[in-house]
Amino acid sequence: MTRQMTSRLDPLLRPSSIALIGASAKAGKIGNAVLTNLLAGDRTVYLVNPNENEILGRKCYSSVKEVTGVVDLAIIVLPASASVSATRECVAKGVRAVIVSASGFSETGKAGLQLERELLDAIRGSETRILGPNAMGVFVPSISLDTLFIPKDRSRRPCPGTVAMISQSGAVAVSFMEKAAASGLGISACVCVGNKSDIDEMDLMQYFEEDSGTNCMAMYLESFSDGRRFIELSKKMSSSMPIVLVKSGGTPAGARAARSHTGAISASSDPVVNGALRQAGVTRAREEEDLVDLCRAFSVMNYLRGGRICIVASAGGFGVMASDLVESNETAPSLSMAVPSEKTSSALRSVVPDFTSVQNPIDLTAGVTDEMYDEVLAILQTDPGIDAILMSLELQPPNVTRQLIEIAGRRSAGPKPIVASVFAGDQATALTEAASAGLPAFPTIRRCVRALNALVERGMHLSR
Repeated sequence: MTRQMTSRLDPLLRPSSIALIGASAKAGKIGNAVLTNLLAGDRTVYLVNPNENEILGRKCYSSVKEVTGVVDLAIIVLPASASVSATRECVAKGVRAVIVSASGFSETGKAGLQLERELLDAIRGSETRILGPNAMGVFVPSISLDTLFIPKDRSRRPCPGTVAMISQSGAVAVSFMEKAAASGLGISACVCVGNKSDIDEMDLMQYFEEDSGTNCMAMYLESFSDGRRFIELSKKMSSSMPIVLVKSGGTPAGARAARSHTGAISASSDPVVNGALRQAGVTRAREEEDLVDLCRAFSVMNYLRGGRICIVASAGGFGVMASDLVESNETAPSLSMAVPSEKTSSALRSVVPDFTSVQNPIDLTAGVTDEMYDEVLAILQTDPGIDAILMSLELQPPNVTRQLIEIAGRRSAGPKPIVASVFAGDQATALTEAASAGLPAFPTIRRCVRALNALVERGMHLSR
């Protein structure tokens, strides 16, 4: 029995049954890659291909209209012109959501634009919604839904988590997911919207705003479907959910590239977009790596109440570099170096060697132990002049173990959140362990400081 749908986008993001139109048994075909990913899930999948009787032992239908069961979602992997007629058949069948993967629509010029209009005409007056065209599809790890045409052995998928990704580019979405998987960041869903002929970023933002499994929004956009509405919706959402956006197409060259990529038209100059996003509480990321970093921080902390940062390291050089970055108006305009109280300094002197600096940055030297770090972090948690701790977490010193990651994660649950830059021989593993411990961690100090600054600026926006 098909479960009751509660949202118009549930057929897209939580389908019980899927029809793959253009299914193929031939390796290397898009219809085969999508089929392989679909069959890894636990739902009814109908195959549609008029040239085949069966594929992989499964019956093939010549048309979606011949399928006897209910179809929530249809994925069309046909050329652009054939996708229009296939969409009409989906409407006749009563399919509620359609993903059109083909390119060759508005991004190609007048002929493609006319074809995209025909696609929209096909669903006019019906309850069918279209994702795309020129869309890679959706990935929802918690329910093993994967409609992407990228094989899993070529692109690692992230685990379930609380970050929803909306992307106008399939390649950017894939890069985001690979980086998220490598760093231990989990996602609630990833949706590639393509040309946004019907379902757009605002539809999806509203969907995820009401999703209890999502607490942070990541976005890559080349254009706004409706700039004014986007800003109004962002203002409403950002009070409860961080929104991190990469907005490209802000230069003449970028705008030209966007038009040929997804048919996007950049509505305003980059400075105007920057100002509007800032007022709406949207954090602007530079590229997909920055997008992953900021979402990793926001998914754990949401925001910081102040920007007074205390730096703790066991390597003096890292402490010095971190101090420069925190004090830099270019890198971190909303951060400053905290001044530990005399009470804090006195308490620190009682647990560290005599030659250790207890000023900010605090240099514990290579003689540091797990126990010493634990005591130092506990003391810093009590200082009212400190808002957050930047920890240079080095696993190379001889008396430090991997238990230090768990210690930092546990101490970060206190009143002074901890953000760590991790330095280890197996850095990727250490970053994943940090994510499991609930500790926002990054492979460089600069990225760590960038995340702290974004957390503070979100706190400032919320206080206003």
